[in-house]
Amino acid sequence: MLTSGLIASIIIELLGFLLWIKFARDNQNTYKDITSALMFIVALIILYQVFMLNLDFGLILAIATLFSAFAWLLGGLINLQELQKESKSYFFILLVITCIRSFAYEPYQIPSRSMVPGLQVGDFVLVNKHAYGIKLPGTNILISELKSPSRNDVAVFIPPHTLCDVSATDARPDLSNLSVDESQLFLKKFSSLQKSRCTPGGIKFVKRIIGIPGDKVEIKGYEIWINGQKIDQNLLSSSQDENLLEETIDKKIHVIRTLGLSEYAQHSWEVPKGRYLAIGDNRDNSLDSRAWGYFSEEYLVGRADYIWMHWPSFSSLPSLGRNKKIL
Repeated sequence: MLTSGLIASIIIELLGFLLWIKFARDNQNTYKDITSALMFIVALIILYQVFMLNLDFGLILAIATLFSAFAWLLGGLINLQELQKESKSYFFILLVITCIRSFAYEPYQIPSRSMVPGLQVGDFVLVNKHAYGIKLPGTNILISELKSPSRNDVAVFIPPHTLCDVSATDARPDLSNLSVDESQLFLKKFSSLQKSRCTPGGIKFVKRIIGIPGDKVEIKGYEIWINGQKIDQNLLSSSQDENLLEETIDKKIHVIRTLGLSEYAQHSWEVPKGRYLAIGDNRDNSLDSRAWGYFSEEYLVGRADYIWMHWPSFSSLPSLGRNKKIL
C-alpha cells in the first residue's frame, strides 16, 4: 500500500522531470542543473520509503526501466537530444539490472539467526530466481512452467502470516483434521503473528524445505520422520551452549543447531497439494512452519544457492571469507 508521503514524493519527482525538460528546451542550464540535483535527492527519498514499506524492489526496477524507455521515446518526439541520450543510457543499464535480478540471481541478506550455523546474520546470498520457474518482475505471475522445490532446498519465500489477506485456513488447509485444542492453538498463534508482522506484500523468509506435497512429516523433539522414514542425525559437537548435529535428508547433508528447548515438542503434518513445509536449521530459534503452517508455491521467490559476502553491520568491513555454496 502506497503512503501519502510516497505518493507526494513521486508527484514531486514527475513535476521535476517536466521542469527539467522545460529548462533543457529553453537552454536555462543553471535551473536545469538545480532541478537535476533536487530530483536526485527526491529519488533517494523515494528509495528510502520503498525499503521502509517493504515494497518489491524488482517491481520498482521494472517501473524505472519502463519510465526510462518512455523518456527516451519522448525525447525523440519533442526533438530533445539531451533527454534522448540520458534516457537511453539509463534504459540499458536498468534493463540489464532488472533482467539479472528478476530472471537470474537476486541478492538477499540474512536478517536473523534462524538458519545458524549454515547461514549467519549478515550473510549476503545469491537467490536463484529461475530455480522454480520464471515470474514477471515484481509479481507472482509465472511466465514459465513451475519447477517444484525438492526436500532439503534452502528456499526463499513469503510465508502466510506476513501477508495481511491470507487466512489461517490458507496456511493450514488441513486445519479441520486437527483436534479442537490443536486447531484453536494454531488459530490463536497465527492470528497473533499476522497481526504483528503482516504487510500488503509480505516479508521474505529463508528456510529449509523438509516436506513437499503428499509428504507425511512427524517431529518428536529433534527427531524427524518423513513418510515413515527417520532422517539420519549424527552428533558433531556438544557444549553447555549448543549441540551441532549433521542431518541427512535425501542423501544431502547439512548441519543443524539445537539448544535443548524443544526436547518434548511434537508436530505432525500431511502436506497438501501446492504447499511446502519449511523449518530453520537453528531448531530452537526459528519462526517457521511449526508456528505458521505451510507456505504456498505461489509465493516461492527462489533457491538460496551461494553466500557471496558477509557484512554483519555498517561498523564492520565486508568479508569474502564465508563465500561458499549453500548446503
